[in-house]
Amino acid sequence: MFKDKELQAEFEKYTKIRSVPAGTVLMEAGKYIKFIPIVIKGCIRVLRQNENKEEVFLYHIMPGETCAMSLSCCSSMRPSEVKTIAEDDTEFYEIPVQKSEDWQQFKEWRDFISLSYQTRFNKMLQAIDDIAFLNMDKRLWKYLLARSFALDNSILNISHDEIALELGIQRETVTRLIKKLKDLGYLKTGRNQIQ
Repeated sequence: MFKDKELQAEFEKYTKIRSVPAGTVLMEAGKYIKFIPIVIKGCIRVLRQNENKEEVFLYHIMPGETCAMSLSCCSSMRPSEVKTIAEDDTEFYEIPVQKSEDWQQFKEWRDFISLSYQTRFNKMLQAIDDIAFLNMDKRLWKYLLARSFALDNSILNISHDEIALELGIQRETVTRLIKKLKDLGYLKTGRNQIQ
């Protein structure tokens, strides 16, 4: 993974590979982070959650990427501000929190962290733009495309309730918008399934 042989040796010594099935909650908002993930295969969905457990979808962590929110919380010793869920059967490197700090001595690690922050910052800005500027049907369409892309599958096994929860809107609104997109020919639906 890393060109720096000393960093790679440290990485191999202290990380472990973990596999989890789709739907596994990896991190809860308000809890302290015990590890930093770097996705090998599959992907992780990141949600912002408020004190009432209401959620909004932010972005996916794809293979080769890590969670900048985890890095930020670790470095400032704060609890997580996001909830993460394995979108698909997912395999990732589990990096002990302390090692992220120890590895700051390696330029390649610092560059990886910096790129991770930049990538996440751009995705966060996009999520804010979507919430602030897109009308609901376009926001729903983008959300469905993101989930489909993350799974590399055109069929999503997802309920209207789950969509409503992750977009922070009413279930009735989701049902109406899905019907509109279906009538326009953008998608097909089945029981808890959208194509």
